[in-house]
Amino acid sequence: MEEINIVLGESLSGYIRENNLQILGEPLPNETEQPELDLEAENFEFLYDIALSPEVQVKLNKQDKVPFYTIRVDDEMIDKQVAGLCKNNGEMKPVDVIEGTEYVKGELLELNADGTVKENGVKNEDASISVEYIKDEEALKAFTGAKKGAEVKFNAPKAFPNKSDFAAMLGISKEEAEKVNPDFCFIVREMERYSDAEVNQELFDRVYGKEAVKSVDEFRARVKTDIENQLKGHSEYRFTIDARDKMLKKNENVVLPEAFLKRWIVATNPEMNPEDVERDFEGYRDEFKWQLIKTALVKEFDLKVEAEDLKAGAREMAAAQLQQYGLYGLTDEQLDGFAQRLLEDEKQRRQLYDRAVDNKIIAAIRDRVKLEEREVSMADFEKLFQK
Repeated sequence: MEEINIVLGESLSGYIRENNLQILGEPLPNETEQPELDLEAENFEFLYDIALSPEVQVKLNKQDKVPFYTIRVDDEMIDKQVAGLCKNNGEMKPVDVIEGTEYVKGELLELNADGTVKENGVKNEDASISVEYIKDEEALKAFTGAKKGAEVKFNAPKAFPNKSDFAAMLGISKEEAEKVNPDFCFIVREMERYSDAEVNQELFDRVYGKEAVKSVDEFRARVKTDIENQLKGHSEYRFTIDARDKMLKKNENVVLPEAFLKRWIVATNPEMNPEDVERDFEGYRDEFKWQLIKTALVKEFDLKVEAEDLKAGAREMAAAQLQQYGLYGLTDEQLDGFAQRLLEDEKQRRQLYDRAVDNKIIAAIRDRVKLEEREVSMADFEKLFQK
């Protein structure tokens, strides 16, 4: 049986290849007319069903219109981005009184029930507390308004119910922290509050480099350009959806061998049953058609993925991954190193190849249709996805 399966697989592939058959899915054993298998025979016959791919329409011209949305950058978006830059580039500054968001350093002492300092109790001379993370309302009130040198008494376990945070504040292990008294005294030594950066030359230089921007107007204009560049990806993504919808609309009358495809989905997905496939088949139908259309577009426009396309895609992916960790402004040489490692991974390379093919397909559609350019607000743009 193993040998029969090997020969059978080779025969199926060879027949499809030699006859240049364009098929959907994979061949499936016929369920009704399969000859009985006699292992003593010299010749074996098997019947298989296949689904031939229907022809699709991929001819394009400027009579074909596809919307292209550009998101309008307004003052509110610029203000929000500027506020974010100010927050990200702020710093801790000494203050005279606690208002509720401060980082406080001082001495922490364990107390007895009567409020006196416990002999041989916990004593942390270099304790620190973030006041805004205090969970107990009474403790927060006790700290609010305190000045340098103040002795703040509070219930420490209630203020910091997380056992790890509580133990870290005391400077002891979690096991030791479970045995301490709840009441503590914090003697305030230093207080700092995080202050957002001001919109001035120092911020301009920090964000864009020394004297690259010299005024508030120039700064806001640069921020606006940054936002526009960030939003280009949104516009391009929306275009891929509308281009796909356009091509599906051009091929809405294409008939697929649906009965076979439903069988094939169930046969290749053990976790699915015919009822699931029947319920969701409209989505499958569009995806099958889109795959046919993409294959035809690649052939029609002779689209090829070159080594440089893969390298560019790998660099783009590497840059995006690194930016998640706050790494910006890497040199081309540094990015090339990360990109090369991505390309050496077979799974990543396949993903990059598929993405490059998709990019070339969308670019080919864009070059051959008439773009209906529309400027919309972010709110209206988001409404496009509500369907």
